[in-house]
Amino acid sequence: MTSTVTCNIPTETVINPFAMGGSMPPQHADNAGQLDLLRAPRGAQLLKYARKLRGYTQAESAASYGIEERTLRRWENNEFNPRWNDVISLLEDVYFMDIMQAIAGVRSMQAQGRTV
Repeated sequence: MTSTVTCNIPTETVINPFAMGGSMPPQHADNAGQLDLLRAPRGAQLLKYARKLRGYTQAESAASYGIEERTLRRWENNEFNPRWNDVISLLEDVYFMDIMQAIAGVRSMQAQGRTV
């Protein structure tokens, strides 16, 4: 015995970002905050979160990693983007934290409406 299932998908739910200029459709605009949680956090957010969680100052963190405090401050304030190998090295070597732990922590704070 075989059975068939018919699935009718309304065409208005199919989203083509190229046809719409890359903007979000109006029916999904209220979900913009939820879509931010799907994006990977920036290096600046990860570094600031990990440093504050461990209770380090920028000076202590920079000295431990061997960079100037000004460099770390610029990274955390998003004035310059750190290279990902620097982000991962700081997380693992200075803050003793896995990258996935940091991402989960930043996303948790974003979900609660708090900034890093």
